Amino acid sequence: METVMSAKGYVDTSVADVLKVAGVSRQTFYQLFDSKQDCFLAAYSQRQGGVIAALLDRASSGSPIDRFTTLLRDYLTVMAAKPGIARLYLVGVYAAGPEAIAKRGEMQRQFVDGVAVIFGATSDEDRFACRALVAAISTLVTSAVVDDDPQAVLDLHGPLVAVARRLMT
Repeated sequence: METVMSAKGYVDTSVADVLKVAGVSRQTFYQLFDSKQDCFLAAYSQRQGGVIAALLDRASSGSPIDRFTTLLRDYLTVMAAKPGIARLYLVGVYAAGPEAIAKRGEMQRQFVDGVAVIFGATSDEDRFACRALVAAISTLVTSAVVDDDPQAVLDLHGPLVAVARRLMT
């Protein structure tokens, strides 16, 4: 699914396209998934959940800003390394309907929760700062991914760490 949709987009990908690349029968596909959207949501949940868990696990030592710096560097590296998949999950998710958009919101909240843990954010004001920081990261990365500029994704690291220092200290 990721292979086809990262090349063709969500809307222009059919179940037949996925079957062809996956090398499975229609019957097998529908034993696993109810629809193209169900397949997309499963892939999205698995990919994003894995990325978030790995990022938070790697950012487990050092000062809060050091841990955030590691998390951000790793996240930007993942997004720059696979721009088609990044575009699919940052932009294509909106074409997959309300359930996918809700899943994206849930994943973003998990990322915010992780950033809040890193910075020890417990007050409403500090939690809002974490939400604003994650929203800025998401928007800026999405823009660079849409522009098909992996280097611009990586170049966000320094400026975003500087913003985090101002917001979270």
